[in-house]
This record gives sequence, structure tokens and C-alpha cells, in this order.
Amino acid sequence: MIKKLSIDIAEDHSAFLWAKKQSDSVNALGHIGTHIDCYSNSPSESIFELDTVVIDCLNRMPIISDIENLNIEGKAIILYTGVLNKYGYGSVEYGQVNTFLLEPVLDEILKSRPKFILIDSCGIGNHGNEHINFDKKCEKENCFVIENIFLDDQIASSIKRIKIEVDIDSKSTGKPCNVYAII
Repeated sequence: MIKKLSIDIAEDHSAFLWAKKQSDSVNALGHIGTHIDCYSNSPSESIFELDTVVIDCLNRMPIISDIENLNIEGKAIILYTGVLNKYGYGSVEYGQVNTFLLEPVLDEILKSRPKFILIDSCGIGNHGNEHINFDKKCEKENCFVIENIFLDDQIASSIKRIKIEVDIDSKSTGKPCNVYAII
């Protein structure tokens, strides 16, 4: 069975309306909904199908000991926070919940060489410079962060593989994605 995890943003959604008003609306539109931030590097292919490892982040974000013995090389890591499912995309609460990794934890993840880190929230680093720096750190290791995927308990507990379709030709630093769970 295949389940779509990417979220589509309607033209009347507040995030879409905000992006359209920006002076660089092309770039802003790439950073809403399910997307990869690509500041210094982009995926070399547009379609990936990978094994996954889901990390339960419902009660807290992972610490180094949660990562150390995971077999994640060449895989997609999914950080399941429950935030998008609980609060809805673009809500004030969605943007305020701390779902951010500590940098030593990100370093431990990157040492294991995953292809993607996916999260059901607005990113793995705190808003602003840390967010961008974490994305760039991942890109340097050819690992890409996909933000704003939809998960619930049933999907998170049954994912075996994931299919990712990236619009690598997008002119925005935010590359829209479609993400599918293969259950």
C-alpha cells in the first residue's frame, strides 16, 4: 500500500497567500508545504526510493544515544514528532513547537550517512540562521532535509520504504517534493 505524506497547499491557504505577497514570491512559494531547502547543493536525481528508519520524537527529540547504533547509511530517517497532525500546517502552534535537533545529535546522524532526514514539522534547526546552517551542513554531506510531511501513529508504525519525488528544476532554494510511504 502507498500513502501520500506530502501536503498540498491550496491557493487560499494562509501560507500560500503570505508567499505570494513576498518580494521574491518564487523563492517563498518553494518554502511552503512539503519541500527540501537547497541552499548550496541539490539532490542529483529527482526520484528516490529508500528504506526508512522512523525515530519516535513524540515526547522528545533524539539524543546521541538514540542515534549511535542505528543502521541508517543510505536510508531515509523520519523524525516523527506528531506536530503537523496535532496542530495543522501553518498554525501558530505548529510554528512554535520545538522540534529541533541539537547540533551534536545532527553530527551523529550525519556520521552515519543517511540520504534524507524527513520531519513532520517546520525543520530540524531553530528558525533563522540555525535552520539554514543545519540544512547546509546536511547538504555538504549529500543528505537533504524534507520538511512538512504528514504522519500519524498508524503510518509512522508501518512505513517500510519511502518514495521521494523532488522538483530539482525549481528556481527556488526550496524544492517542492512529493513523498509517499510504502507500507
